Amino acid sequence: MQGQRVVQSVRGRWTPGLWLLVPLLGSLLLVAVSVLRQPANNTEPPTETLPTVRLVNGRKRCEGRVEVQHNRTWGTVCDDDWDMVDANVVCRQLECGLAMAVGSSSQFGQGSGPILLDNVDCKGGETDLGKCGSLGWGVHNCYHYEDVSVTCKDTTPMLESRDQLEPTTPLKRNSGLRDGTIRLVGGLDYCQGRVEVYYRGSWGTVCDDDWGERDAGVVCQQIGCGQAVAAHTNAYFGYGTGLILLDNVNCNGNEPQLSKCYSLGWGTHNCGHHEDAGVSCSVTDGTIPVTETTSALVTTPMTTQEPQIIRVVNGNSTCQGRVEVQHNSVWGTVCDDDWDIPNANVVCKQLGCGPALEAKVLAYFGYGSGPILMDNVDCQGNEESLTDCFNLGWGQHNCGHHEDAGVICARAIRLAGGQHSCEGRVEMFSGTEWGTVCDDAWDIRDAQVVCRQLGCGEATAARQESFFGPGNGIILLDNLKCSGAEVSLQTCSHIGWNVHNCDHSEDAGVTCSLS
Repeated sequence: MQGQRVVQSVRGRWTPGLWLLVPLLGSLLLVAVSVLRQPANNTEPPTETLPTVRLVNGRKRCEGRVEVQHNRTWGTVCDDDWDMVDANVVCRQLECGLAMAVGSSSQFGQGSGPILLDNVDCKGGETDLGKCGSLGWGVHNCYHYEDVSVTCKDTTPMLESRDQLEPTTPLKRNSGLRDGTIRLVGGLDYCQGRVEVYYRGSWGTVCDDDWGERDAGVVCQQIGCGQAVAAHTNAYFGYGTGLILLDNVNCNGNEPQLSKCYSLGWGTHNCGHHEDAGVSCSVTDGTIPVTETTSALVTTPMTTQEPQIIRVVNGNSTCQGRVEVQHNSVWGTVCDDDWDIPNANVVCKQLGCGPALEAKVLAYFGYGSGPILMDNVDCQGNEESLTDCFNLGWGQHNCGHHEDAGVICARAIRLAGGQHSCEGRVEMFSGTEWGTVCDDAWDIRDAQVVCRQLGCGEATAARQESFFGPGNGIILLDNLKCSGAEVSLQTCSHIGWNVHNCDHSEDAGVTCSLS
């Protein structure tokens, strides 16, 4: 009886407690369900699905300036320590295959905003550029002119498709070309140039890692050009395009063809086209092909002095552009190491232009091609020719064409007294002052050179007897006899600077077609 009372007493005390506990448990259950559901609704924002690397300003998706994203902000990558291993990580991350080349901002433009990575050091197996070694996000000592770029090319589909198309019988268009066939490109003749090798339907270049005389010797013998005279590196004959097919070639010298020498294997490399290998062989045919860019400059081969040993290319006038010099009948570029205004002044004076306004670096006027002929040029400013200035010697450099030097010179000629900028009295700059030209022997061919030099089209009239009024100051030139093909009035035949028998009533003038 006493036990029954105890049980009833306990039930009496627990019954109200149970009624309070049930709602509490229900509330806890609802909270638990909402907590479990919350991560499912918020999984996307914390796990970043946006791309973390991209290539900008290229002609296609797989080339351009490298940009990375960190904390939802895009920024660039500095080129300190940047190499093909780092570039390959980018290409693989973007599913763009292998890296073909690395470059600077001169090719794809300078970025803006933060510079997010510097001194990137990838091992090669990383799946994301952000996982490579670096100074840390946003830590750098760079400017945007050091922004890095890459060019990628996926070679796998091409090689696989050719395996399927050409299991045993090559296509007719490839008949006669076997894997390992060699050609030389960019030289003056068949027996010198950039080494290119044929493999599975495509031509590609050879990287200059370990490239030496024995390797060059095998190439020369393979194409029937005698012995090797020189083994060239650093894209001496210009950048190739497409695949880099061989790297770390190491011949013993008696192989029948280059592909029989040791290498890393077809298509395996860690190079860019700035490392394309070249050769010069002993047997040459002695012919110099006349190209479109040099045809106007070629004269009789027996002349004792080159008609033109310096020119500017890709500018808006004859007084600005990429500097190119000629040596042994070959045109090449000048590296921008130590490039400055005194150097540019010598170039401008040699071109017959006014004083230098700017000395341009980092291939401001675009990448050149062919050899890089001068480096570390150091002029005082009073030299007659760029070749009189200190430099490392012909063909000695440690540069790529992304470092081609350029100049912007003041124009050395102007037209005064006309109704528009393309007609008037011809005035030339002597280096210290402006002067006029005497009209003795002045004709339409002389006027044609002036109009072309000023970018004013064709000459419509050669004016004499101060048609646009008399000038003042010195009379600089007299008895000009241009052929009409000269690039500037200064290069025409004349009797000498400041030598004349004229006065300002004989000042020459022109009228050009563009007004």
